[in-house]
Amino acid sequence: MNKSAVRNIFIVIGIMAAVGITAWLLEMQKPSVPPALQGMGGDFRLESATGPVSLHDFRGKVMLVFFGYTHCPDVCPAALGVIASAMQQMEASQAGRVGGIFISVDPQRDTPALLNKYVSFFDKRIRGLTGTREQLDQVAAQWRVDYEVPEHPADANYEVEHTNFIYLVNRDGKVVDLFDEQTDPALIADRMRPWL
Repeated sequence: MNKSAVRNIFIVIGIMAAVGITAWLLEMQKPSVPPALQGMGGDFRLESATGPVSLHDFRGKVMLVFFGYTHCPDVCPAALGVIASAMQQMEASQAGRVGGIFISVDPQRDTPALLNKYVSFFDKRIRGLTGTREQLDQVAAQWRVDYEVPEHPADANYEVEHTNFIYLVNRDGKVVDLFDEQTDPALIADRMRPWL
């Protein structure tokens, strides 16, 4: 084998190594999903003020999802404020690729129309959803949400105990991070950007 052929072989090997290393580095830069979140979440079909909505309808967008209810005195409005603030911190070019979902765990009081009015106060990109008790139980189980509505409330101002996680959902509909209503919206916005 002459020197020219050997040199060409080394050049090809060098190019292949560079391509392989570049591909590996690009893969390492992708955000990863913590093992504890794998399998959490999933698609659903619930009611909004404009009709049925599924998580699949938001594919291609990075979403923040929260379970609560409109009569919640503190945690829910705080969480929705954090969600709205995080979305508002996105650059103009990213604003249309993010959204929020507020799923009510109190379908007896929270109609789709009431939910729409409530979430619109925080940000027009947040959708308010509800369903039957059976639908909500199924979605709550998928998303590992605990909630408890009093069976026989003493009055109409009852409170609902519920999990207070804000779920970060990537463009493929997978839960990739968790926050609560006390998380700095700037941190949430920073965690959203790599998934856009």
